[in-house]
Amino acid sequence: MTENKNGTAVEPAVTDPVVAAALAQGPFHVALRAAIAARGLGLDRLRHHLRARDLNVSTTSLSYWQHGRTQPEHPSSIEAVTALEEILRLPRGSLRSLLGPKRARGPRSLRVKQRRPENVLGAGQPLRELCDQLPLAREHHLDVETQQVVVTIDGDGRDAEHDVTMLVTARRDGVDRYIAMFRGDPGCSIDDVRVVARRDCAIGRISRHHREPVLLAEIIFGTELAQGESHLFRFGVRDGTSNPANCFGQGFRYPVGHYTLQVRFDPSFIPLRVFGFAQSRLATVLHETGDIQLNDWLTAQLFRSNVDPGALGIGWEWPG
Repeated sequence: MTENKNGTAVEPAVTDPVVAAALAQGPFHVALRAAIAARGLGLDRLRHHLRARDLNVSTTSLSYWQHGRTQPEHPSSIEAVTALEEILRLPRGSLRSLLGPKRARGPRSLRVKQRRPENVLGAGQPLRELCDQLPLAREHHLDVETQQVVVTIDGDGRDAEHDVTMLVTARRDGVDRYIAMFRGDPGCSIDDVRVVARRDCAIGRISRHHREPVLLAEIIFGTELAQGESHLFRFGVRDGTSNPANCFGQGFRYPVGHYTLQVRFDPSFIPLRVFGFAQSRLATVLHETGDIQLNDWLTAQLFRSNVDPGALGIGWEWPG
């Protein structure tokens, strides 16, 4: 918004004919892409402009919005669109008016009221004790742009291993590690759980609780990130349980740009039914969000964008 000589607010004029046509005809992603190109701002700069307004939107989300893969739906995302109209010097409401109806789908997660690690994982005092050993676990020092988890269920129905790929962005200068948190199912021997580096990281300290199946592990980047810098890395967790699993859940303390979960089943032991679920934290009741069909590779998949704090996962029922 600008002001005239009388101090009255005046809507900015759209002088670029491509942007004007896109705003008039839509759809949203075409207009957004045209406005970004006309303004000459990269997605990183847009993200920093939004963060200056206390709006946290990942560059991945911005990219998906401008290419039509997802659209802003959450109230905080709609607020970000309003800010983008100002940043991109567009008339107020010009982008918001192009947003279609909210897409029908299950909840991204159930909100958690407090973001302390023990509340999200539901591990209580044991996790608090481990966080005392690794205080960085309590700090919000990284934004998770994307997180992909691939879970392998073996022929005995056990969670043999899960593989994690993450793209994170530093919220301050000097960040050089991510703290991974793991809570095993009943029957898990936490001393047998192994955390292994896969790509562009190393494993630092691992703190295991002496009573409960809970651990924290430092994932070392090998470089210090400046504020706004990103790092892509991959690590694995080999579970220590001897019992068949019936679900895999992921807790989120802070919003995550994009989350993908794949659960791969052994051909010799296939579940009768697979479903998605959401929780306020991992220790609470599962709220089913719909059945999931296995693909030809016996893999169940769940994808969510703009994930709220809480928990998501995939559950299944075994024969018999």
